[in-house]
Amino acid sequence: MFYIDMHVHTVLGGDSMILPEEVVPRACEAGLDAVCITEHHSWELSRPFDRIARRTGFPILRAMEYRAAEGHLLIYGVRAGKSDFPPGLPMQRVIDMVCRRGGAAVPAHPFQKGINGTVLGSGVLNLKNIAAIETENGSLKEEENQPARRAAEEMGVLGTGGSDAHGLHVLGRAYTVFPEPVTSEEDLVRALEKGGFWPEKNSESGPVLQVSACK
Repeated sequence: MFYIDMHVHTVLGGDSMILPEEVVPRACEAGLDAVCITEHHSWELSRPFDRIARRTGFPILRAMEYRAAEGHLLIYGVRAGKSDFPPGLPMQRVIDMVCRRGGAAVPAHPFQKGINGTVLGSGVLNLKNIAAIETENGSLKEEENQPARRAAEEMGVLGTGGSDAHGLHVLGRAYTVFPEPVTSEEDLVRALEKGGFWPEKNSESGPVLQVSACK
């Protein structure tokens, strides 16, 4: 099994306290095999992680989190920025754009309360061509994750897990389990298309994973 935190923010995005050099040590401590950096609206912001990944040998995948008119969307496998996806577009339009560019789109925390005044909520049921739904967000309460799981089941799509970490102690609190290694952005898109993955969540008291890519 291969464990990836699919939703991590750092100071590079301007809204997190996590320093880039802290990510790999914490990921190793949490027992992860890889992390996905999802800075807001920009794939380019996470460029420094290419150097960190080469230096450490730890897989660090780069993605982005997009703020659509109805809520937030995780975009994997598309190297884009604000000029490509201006904030505030309808979510379905962005999903279609991502698919045309060979990427994968996953609605993030669709039932999170009070996020910038917008909650996708049951609107997630109307979305087409999504790769999955984030059903285990490590920064949310159970009552916010539970309806996301129900929505995924109703739609017949799989769920992903990610910490949505903005503080170091949260990184690794939720993650996605893949049956095979995923060590590049291209691998990740293929793995999401293939299926067979599932989300898991650690307790707030500490990590429970025992196996990691860190040596």
